[in-house]
Amino acid sequence: MPNIYLRLPTSRCQFFRHRDPKFTLAKDEPVVFSNYSHEQFIMRNSLISAPAKSSRIDIGCFSQQQWCNMLSGKHPAGGKVVMRRDAGSWLTFQEVQQLNGRLTDGKGSHDDYLCIRLPSEVEVVDTVYPVKPTFTLDTHGMRALAVSLNNDFKRSLVEWALSTFDFCTSHGRVIARSHNAMLERYLMRYGIEVSEEEKDVLRRIIGRWFRTEHCFFKSYSCVDMQYKDSRDKPNRIDEVQWL
Repeated sequence: MPNIYLRLPTSRCQFFRHRDPKFTLAKDEPVVFSNYSHEQFIMRNSLISAPAKSSRIDIGCFSQQQWCNMLSGKHPAGGKVVMRRDAGSWLTFQEVQQLNGRLTDGKGSHDDYLCIRLPSEVEVVDTVYPVKPTFTLDTHGMRALAVSLNNDFKRSLVEWALSTFDFCTSHGRVIARSHNAMLERYLMRYGIEVSEEEKDVLRRIIGRWFRTEHCFFKSYSCVDMQYKDSRDKPNRIDEVQWL
């Protein structure tokens, strides 16, 4: 079955490749989404046949045929070899830029391409067609899919932070675990390697979510909590663990 190769930040690609704790996908192994998932819905409604020739291909997403051409050092549309490279090695974003005639100005240095399994068939005006290796996503589809996957990553990050909070305040004890330790454990779990600048971005994602969706987490201070209520049930904490 054919795949597509979607441009995403490297951290997002690493997240999806490590999502199964028992099996890590290689870069050329496709991420497979359920037939009933939002991602499959986006792809089914955005699939197009890649143009045979184009001087200005959108480097946000490539069909399997286009990717294979670039692996051989050719332009995505094919033709003569323009760059000698090992066809068995993964394409870097800089190589993709060069093969598409773009200037390598350093932008996108933290980007990668995620291999994604396409639906087996697509319906167009009540007619079902098998999906071929030449199929890719239109501009709207590649952007919608990138947004969906990015949101999935953000939700996972926030859920990890919430689960850490629940764990550290459960079983009648308080575990003092720093935000940095929480984030490092998340990055280790999903095999994500990021710079300090990118870590700051992840911290802001968590902070922004708490401020907008769960502002009550930081709205109240210990002073606000000093007034007793007859319904309060005190629970003794005998131990504080530092991790």
